[in-house]
Amino acid sequence: TIDIMEQITMAQNWLMNNHFFLNIDFTRVLFFFLIINTSCQIIDQPEIAPSFIKIEKINFETINPNQGTSSEKISDAWIYINGNLEGAYELPATIPLHYQGINELSIYPGIKRNGISADRKRYPFYTSYDTTMNLIADSIILLQPKTNYEEDLYFWIEDFEDQQHKFENHNTSQAELNIIDFPNTDLFEGNAGVISMDSSQLYCELRTNELDFNLFPKNLNIPAYIELNYANNYPFTIGILHKDQSITAYFKQALITLVPTYENEISWNKTYLFIPDATNFFSSVTEFDLYISITNFNNENNIKVLLDNFKVIYRQWKENIFGLYILSVT
Repeated sequence: TIDIMEQITMAQNWLMNNHFFLNIDFTRVLFFFLIINTSCQIIDQPEIAPSFIKIEKINFETINPNQGTSSEKISDAWIYINGNLEGAYELPATIPLHYQGINELSIYPGIKRNGISADRKRYPFYTSYDTTMNLIADSIILLQPKTNYEEDLYFWIEDFEDQQHKFENHNTSQAELNIIDFPNTDLFEGNAGVISMDSSQLYCELRTNELDFNLFPKNLNIPAYIELNYANNYPFTIGILHKDQSITAYFKQALITLVPTYENEISWNKTYLFIPDATNFFSSVTEFDLYISITNFNNENNIKVLLDNFKVIYRQWKENIFGLYILSVT
């Protein structure tokens, strides 16, 4: 490597031997050479290798029986360093971090909202995993983050472990929801709910009857979710029932139609359904409930829909006289 003084000497000698440049201001030429040299030094700086963290999965568990099952489908890790979002990564993942030394790391569990891969969100009801780490360049740190439910959440749960379930048949329904405890190949965790239909049964509709659902948020910025384990060989719909004080009958608003998870061998899935996708259309509504429906369009036989761990989760916000939402303390 040639140092600065050697470069200056070489420039002087070169100029003296090239008469064309003798009339050019030597200071300007020297400045030009210094700029070139400095630029090269900046460009040639070696890139610092990133640090890495490796996450196979985020472990979730409930902390009291009122929260129901520990079943989850956490698909992503949202990574924050010193409070700054670094990115969301599908798990498992080895994640590069351009930091070294002691840093604050937060990992938030992420889901596919409504089961849609293009709609990935931090799940607002899971706690973050927070830690202080010494990040070392070009090294991999294996993490096993854990999460629980947030505090102050409202839970409505139907896990089909009691003799009676909480759904009611609508008077138009030609099929019922039953509780089964066998065969094991049909079950997910303990008992399950099952709807079975044949070619003579064209329609099934089940409804809830819960006063607490009247507090569903009607604002897309206030989360409320249905968590559900299900297995089905035929599509079924989950939706919102809504009405105001001026009418007696409910109107229906579909939230999602869940496509089959299997054809022959039963396969269970887990989903997170965002309730305000439906309720936000009805700002003046005073009463809400949920419904499940199946329409047997082609008079098919052997329709089966299995349900387990049906949870409704939200914070009970109330709208005050100023149109602002406040937390309802019960």
